[in-house]
Amino acid sequence: MDILIGLQWGDEGKGKFIDLIGRDYDIIARFNGGANAGHSIYYQDKKITLKLLPSGIFSPHIKNIIGTGVVIDPLSLKTEIEELAQIIPEQDLVNRILISQKAHLVLPTHRYWDIYMEESALYRTIGTTKNGIAPSYSDKIRRQNLRVEDIYSDNFKDDVYQILNRQYNELQHLGQEMPALEELYHNFMLGCIFLKKIQITDTEIFLNKALRNGQKVLAEGAQATLLDIDHGSYPYVTSSNTLASAACVSLGISPKLVDKIYGVTKAYCTRVGHGVFPTEITGQTASDLREKGGEFGSNTKRPRRIGWLDLPALKYAIMLNGVTHLVLTKADILNAMTEIPICTHYETKGEKIALALPASRDQEIKPVWKYLSGWNTVLTNVSQAKNLPEALATFITFLEAELEVPIKYLSTGPQREELINLAI
Repeated sequence: MDILIGLQWGDEGKGKFIDLIGRDYDIIARFNGGANAGHSIYYQDKKITLKLLPSGIFSPHIKNIIGTGVVIDPLSLKTEIEELAQIIPEQDLVNRILISQKAHLVLPTHRYWDIYMEESALYRTIGTTKNGIAPSYSDKIRRQNLRVEDIYSDNFKDDVYQILNRQYNELQHLGQEMPALEELYHNFMLGCIFLKKIQITDTEIFLNKALRNGQKVLAEGAQATLLDIDHGSYPYVTSSNTLASAACVSLGISPKLVDKIYGVTKAYCTRVGHGVFPTEITGQTASDLREKGGEFGSNTKRPRRIGWLDLPALKYAIMLNGVTHLVLTKADILNAMTEIPICTHYETKGEKIALALPASRDQEIKPVWKYLSGWNTVLTNVSQAKNLPEALATFITFLEAELEVPIKYLSTGPQREELINLAI
């Protein structure tokens, strides 16, 4: 099994890369997060954002697994498949998806808990997508949630109504505006009926059998390393583990079976929502990069914060994941820059730190910069490593020396074919 992970705060271009290399795999398995993820892929010249579906959904030969560590909103998945069915027949989509029966459900009241906690002065504002992800994981950990397999239970309807009724009354008591309870219940049950069209099974057994039979599996991470619930810039993180090691736990696959670990990073940084961001920039330069790079949330359309490449955080992410292959994206967005700033160290209390998680509290850190020459070359027509502009080749060589991991792939644009294999 190979694993693909984002190394920053998300939005690194994982979906495009998986879409490209996915043709070499038999199975692509999503192992964490929920409909708060957003992988943008160009298919038939259309930009399509996947939320719950794995990125292998566009390749007819690939089985797509939604694994145990994912939390599933049935209505969101129903909508996503129905929208995608406008270009790919729904039955074809359904036939190529398998869902873990142990994956947890996102209930409609979870969304309203998310909204309430984000907007209430009584709680810390994180900047979530308000998709109910954290409340679902919270109920999972408290052992109060429902799993996908429960939809086949004789008591499922009663269990759903009991939980919704309790949470609905609690939210109303807190002053949260809500639609009618019966409407929430009815729509949720429609989503669950749709779920039954899809194969629901012990995906960990399916995956292990596939690996024993020589099939190639790629585990696909959502969100990214610096948003990991344990090792990210807490509290401004996601609600699941995003590291490569989490793929083994969430999919039920032994670490002994892991081969390549791909790590995807932009040539600069972005993040959405609140939280520390040492290399953040503002003003016209940030606005220009945001517009040129299309740096707006795939799901929410929120403008992403912009910063320069952060090597201490990137080294930290590479260490946590055990990255074997690096993928560098969005170098083309820096085309017009005459020089490229890179943060090589943090400076705090007179000490230089070369490898660290950015401070998440009140610790003052100052980026130490190195400036490399810009390449000032449009990369659209560059398809081979030997034709890279000299300044970009120097940029890549510098990063490889600093990070001690080879950059195997370079993305030169948003389209799936705009990617150079630097090993060729």
